[in-house]
Amino acid sequence: MSATVLHFELPGGGRALFTTRAEGSFAPAPAPAPAPAPGDGASSVATANSAGARALALTGAQRLARGRQVHGRSVRQVRSLPVEELPAEPADGQATGLRATALMVVSADCLPVALGSEGAVAMLHAGWRGLAAGVLEEGVRALRELAGGRGEVMGAVIGPGAGPCCYEVGPEVRAAFGAGPARSSTLDLRALAQERLAAAGVPDVRVLELCTICDERFYSHRREGERAGRQAGLAWLS
Repeated sequence: MSATVLHFELPGGGRALFTTRAEGSFAPAPAPAPAPAPGDGASSVATANSAGARALALTGAQRLARGRQVHGRSVRQVRSLPVEELPAEPADGQATGLRATALMVVSADCLPVALGSEGAVAMLHAGWRGLAAGVLEEGVRALRELAGGRGEVMGAVIGPGAGPCCYEVGPEVRAAFGAGPARSSTLDLRALAQERLAAAGVPDVRVLELCTICDERFYSHRREGERAGRQAGLAWLS
């Protein structure tokens, strides 16, 4: 993989891309503040705005929608303009049928997952907590509502994330998925995501076999700790 951005077509006319660390870190959307002021708060907003501008340049879109990721299941349906981005509401996914509107999540071991249907796209942030809570199923539901009967959710792309080669977890994480004791202490997030998407009625799921923990072309919270940057996952209607 030599490209700094991984591009994919989504069923129904959408596009998706996933960045590598060569594109730099994409700051998460900051939490709401009573009033931006000089100091850390103002700096975080400026950094988030810079990440947003880079995301728009990569996609060619006119607007950006992203949420404040909290490892939950909430997926925001972006139905009208203007798209309010800051301060960001808690959401681990965005879905839209609007053209020229890019949806973004950031990750550094969690899975970025793009969904496509006829006339709508979604981008989801799915770590083990989000997977267990049902963020993928919520994304499928949101996309079906936005498609308005024009088509089912036809495909998904699971982007770079922690791989089963490296993602070690404790018994509490395995228990969250109804898994009992196992010989291996690792967990296959990709396989779990693929199974859940299939069960939700998504027939075509493409999985990128790229592990952010052992592949240093990506940022990894497990490998780098709190100093780790973030990759971006973006989806939009072309």
